[in-house]
Amino acid sequence: MTDLTRPVRRKVMTAKGHQPLVVVLAPEGIWLREPRRRVAYLMPYGVAHQQAIRMHKDAEARAKKAARKAPK
Repeated sequence: MTDLTRPVRRKVMTAKGHQPLVVVLAPEGIWLREPRRRVAYLMPYGVAHQQAIRMHKDAEARAKKAARKAPK
């Protein structure tokens, strides 16, 4: 795996609203901002990891609940 020695910037589209975002991977974390905007928000890598875990657990719980409610 390659070490992150300098910021890497990419333009991506969000999954739900298909809105563009500029994502910068930097040593201190993930910077997120809207294109043509100056304000960027920092999400440390540890926080991103915890949020991903929470989203995965919630999705599993929803799937289990749907399976229990499904007619047999």
